[in-house]
Amino acid sequence: MSDQFLSSSEPNIVRIDMLDTDYAKMVAGEPIAEERRQRLEAADDYTLNRLEKQISRYRYGQLDQSGKDNILCDVGLTAELLNQADMEDIHQRVRDTGEFYLTAGERQQIINWLKDELAIDLTASAD
Repeated sequence: MSDQFLSSSEPNIVRIDMLDTDYAKMVAGEPIAEERRQRLEAADDYTLNRLEKQISRYRYGQLDQSGKDNILCDVGLTAELLNQADMEDIHQRVRDTGEFYLTAGERQQIINWLKDELAIDLTASAD
């Protein structure tokens, strides 16, 4: 085998500036209380599990605002808080500015939904 092949098969080590406990919480997902899970009639186990992972990544992923907005956008789409017109507005902002972001109103709408429907407060500090 050539040296080129051997070097490309070696694992890459990626250093992340994150506590092991935060990483574990992020991977585990933010638990959604059973009574709140039942409120979401159309949500299947896969969707709820995905929401839990998104929420924990938002909390523990040490993301910049664009990364957090990306997660909130995904949550908003999953919860059907954002529609096609909203997404067209978001994509137009990306084309105009070159940056992905939610407006303060869009961001607050999704954060409020999480608090009201799932009893998850993203504004509270994580333990």
